[in-house]
Amino acid sequence: MRVFRVSALFLAAVFVTQFASGQVVVSNPGFDADVIGWNAFAEASIVWSPLDALASPSSGSGLVTNMSPTALDATGARQCLEGVTGLADYLISANVLVPGGQSETGYTYLVVQWYDGLSCAGANLGFSLSPGVLNPTVDVWYRDWGTVEAPSAAQSARLLLMVLKHQDIGTLDAHYDNVGFIEIIFVDGFESGDTTAWSSVSP
Repeated sequence: MRVFRVSALFLAAVFVTQFASGQVVVSNPGFDADVIGWNAFAEASIVWSPLDALASPSSGSGLVTNMSPTALDATGARQCLEGVTGLADYLISANVLVPGGQSETGYTYLVVQWYDGLSCAGANLGFSLSPGVLNPTVDVWYRDWGTVEAPSAAQSARLLLMVLKHQDIGTLDAHYDNVGFIEIIFVDGFESGDTTAWSSVSP
């Protein structure tokens, strides 16, 4: 299980994106005033909320509601992204908060569906998942993120903000904010212990 509070992981995500350059543009990633650009699907809804991950009074979040009558069903909101490069690595990320006071339980995660045509048309080449926010502490902002590789033939991708509900009754809400989909040009935080990409210099 990988669950992070936003204060720690947001800094890590910012560090990585300092060395990233993206051709893909997410429309309305911060839900500043509305949810334009995002569409609910399959027993879900998305509406604007004034609750903001960075407590900004001039922004908000997208409140995604899972209304499915099927237990363990996942649904949410989605957006088609253009400009995907085959075999490129991407950082996918979002701030997520599950409100307290809900009778139903579940978890959240991000999904990327890859397509070999423009505008999310053509053949579906499969999907990639983020680690997700499992068993979250309610009313706490988390940063869900992961790195994914586009299939060689990919030209577009559909990014999904997912909410999975354990029960077959009721609804489950989750706030999404600051959604990212960024092509990674350089990332080497010494994860593998390999320092060959680095060289020393004299001050």
